[in-house]
Amino acid sequence: MRKRIIFPIVAHLTLLGVLSGCASDGAKDSLKESSHLSAAAMYRPAKAAQDRGDYSSAVRLYEELETRYPYGPYAEQAQLNTAYCYYKQGDSEAAAAAAERFIKLHPVNPFVDYAWYLKGIAYYQAIQGAQWNPKPLEESFATLETLVKRWPNSAYAADARLRMEKIIDILGQRELDICKFYYIRHAYVAAANRCNDVVTRYQLSPAREEALYYLSLSYRHMNLDGLAKTTAGVLKANYPQSKYLKELP
Repeated sequence: MRKRIIFPIVAHLTLLGVLSGCASDGAKDSLKESSHLSAAAMYRPAKAAQDRGDYSSAVRLYEELETRYPYGPYAEQAQLNTAYCYYKQGDSEAAAAAAERFIKLHPVNPFVDYAWYLKGIAYYQAIQGAQWNPKPLEESFATLETLVKRWPNSAYAADARLRMEKIIDILGQRELDICKFYYIRHAYVAAANRCNDVVTRYQLSPAREEALYYLSLSYRHMNLDGLAKTTAGVLKANYPQSKYLKELP
């Protein structure tokens, strides 16, 4: 069984700690009217709302901050935190869009790997609906794959790889289920096409073994004995102890 590791999802910019400390000194932290609040002063209540789980308020406050101060480290942090808040609310679409916006605006930001991670896990939230709509998981896989290729040593790379493995398993099993659906209805061409997808696209999926079995059977039913024999050979070479070998004609 694969050991699952989930890294803590923490958005931060080191620079903010420095700026917040400066803003708390003297007149900068004692502004009389909200219209004159500094970026640091606007950031604090937004982050406080986020920390206590009031994500709707946090998003609103981050948006107000960015509207008044559209540039600088606080605006960048607000954008990143907004994506995180949407993710925590379960709004996958908004979280992915917010993360994508950050990526486009700040492609060389030192924390852009975290934005890629947020985008990937936002799509990953749709895992419960993957049986019917695989597109979010395909988007998640592509996003997380970009993360691990560009930043292989990122703090989020290990968890991204584990999620990618899970996605492969889910999508491979989904294709196999569709293959079997067609097979039992004697739609052998459609069954073969689906099984071939599992074999070629999801090679690391546990579903690949059974897909080879049904692919060989489908070829037999289509009188493609050469392909059936070749596929059976692939099954034997890759899974020499497979129970399906005894069931092949």
